[in-house]
Amino acid sequence: MNDDNLLLSAIKKAAKDHSQQATRHKVLHRSLWGASSIISVLIAITTAFDFSLLNIPSKNIATLFAIILPMVTSYMVLRSPEKLWIHEINIRNQLFDLHTELNLLIKRNAEFDPSNFEKRYLAIMATANKKWIEIKEG
Repeated sequence: MNDDNLLLSAIKKAAKDHSQQATRHKVLHRSLWGASSIISVLIAITTAFDFSLLNIPSKNIATLFAIILPMVTSYMVLRSPEKLWIHEINIRNQLFDLHTELNLLIKRNAEFDPSNFEKRYLAIMATANKKWIEIKEG
């Protein structure tokens, strides 16, 4: 029974870790998307209207924003936060499903092979690692 609880807690911790990573990647994805959208609008405004801000002509401001925009979008492509967010959610859900299945079997006092759940847990984690590497390598 202690081994079962150890496995349950390991699965739950891994699911929680993946959930936290998913949240970080979601925030990063939305922040970068928002930044690129705002910069695009600012480029349009500064090119459409002729004005000065702190004695800087709008054309120069537009140029600055036009330099920053590709940096933001390339960072978004390199980090792949949207793909990582989806990946982390997928792994989290697989781990939660495994945790629920194991927990139900324990509560029902049903016969089961703990090594089967350990193998499935390790397979999920190995697959997650491989997929993460694939995403990062692009």
